[in-house]
Amino acid sequence: MKTKISGVLGLVVVLLTGAAWGQSRGESANGWFRVSWAPQANGATRTPRIQASVHNDSPYRVTDVRLRVEGLDADSHPVGQRSAWALGDIAPGGDTAFVVESMPGAVTYRITVISFDLVSVGQAP
Repeated sequence: MKTKISGVLGLVVVLLTGAAWGQSRGESANGWFRVSWAPQANGATRTPRIQASVHNDSPYRVTDVRLRVEGLDADSHPVGQRSAWALGDIAPGGDTAFVVESMPGAVTYRITVISFDLVSVGQAP
């Protein structure tokens, strides 16, 4: 019985990892993550940054959420790219934050969840 449950959980992890991505200021194609961002308040730092949050709409507790942050110019052409890690575990229905340096020439950002680790199936707090 334990082997069967482990096998099913392993399959869920493989399926989830293949479909894990989110889009800036909207919902991901699979509806599991929403990412929002805003410029960090002036005076908070000498280096311009953006603050972002990741909301977990999945039924799973996740951790090690890795994001790709693409800076786009006024014509939606890429001007740069950075990687970021969301902080801590994200419970179902929960969110967490991250901060990245802004990119010269970027007027908007596309933020994509590129990977995460499944912790457990859980209830939203």
